[in-house]
Amino acid sequence: MHFKSICILSFLVVFGLSCNRSEERANGENKNILTGAFNKSQLGGCDTTTNKGISIKIDLWEPADSGKVGSAIRDVLTAKSIQRINSYGDSASIAANPGASQSVKGAFQVFEKNYNDFKKDFPDAPGCWEVQLKGDTVYSTPNVLFYQLDHYSFAGGAHPNTFRSYHAFDLKTGQELQMKSFVADSVALLNLVEDYFRKTEKISKDVNLEEEGYFLLNNQFAIPVSYVFTPKGVLFYYNPYEIAPYARGAIQFTIPYAELKGIMDRERVM
Repeated sequence: MHFKSICILSFLVVFGLSCNRSEERANGENKNILTGAFNKSQLGGCDTTTNKGISIKIDLWEPADSGKVGSAIRDVLTAKSIQRINSYGDSASIAANPGASQSVKGAFQVFEKNYNDFKKDFPDAPGCWEVQLKGDTVYSTPNVLFYQLDHYSFAGGAHPNTFRSYHAFDLKTGQELQMKSFVADSVALLNLVEDYFRKTEKISKDVNLEEEGYFLLNNQFAIPVSYVFTPKGVLFYYNPYEIAPYARGAIQFTIPYAELKGIMDRERVM
């Protein structure tokens, strides 16, 4: 099986598993905090016969609330969708098409133009260009909704790329909260995350991680960009290329709340 096919299959399996999370959480203690449904849309399509074309697929859980909280969260999710699509467009094309920053359709049109321009220069280049965005809730309390956004893309190159990000929304205002705002002791958190990272990778404390091939300049450890509160603890997620080569894939682990006392402000979440 080709590497691209393996990547796509793995991505679809992860997406399939995540589709059941909303229903599972609906049976939990927080089921009545915020209701919603998946909003699915697609622009363009890939011609599987010629292996040409472009496709944008979006499948995001969105709150059904018509008030300010639901509207604010939906606005943020739409903005993030537009931003992700525009990340594949050149700045000149985006500047020349103001609609690209205002709607998913506008962003798609610039994405399509970039693809067509690329095909003019490289007509024999194989593969469809596609972006898929999948979003679902991870955990919800009376105060905060934690959200996962998965991003799959192929826009030429050796292989597809995936990226996962986590987001927190204030359920009183609908505004996005920075995950780092929940950190009470950044130094203690850094040390604890490194301990768990080494345990996950089966690397002893005396081993230099940079010399082992991890992407750490001067062996300076770093907390991942993506981490999130879950029912069992805080999940830390390193995306491919963030700390290790693409072939290593994502690296993730969950630290129980009992070990995060005084380090992460769980009271603010609850």
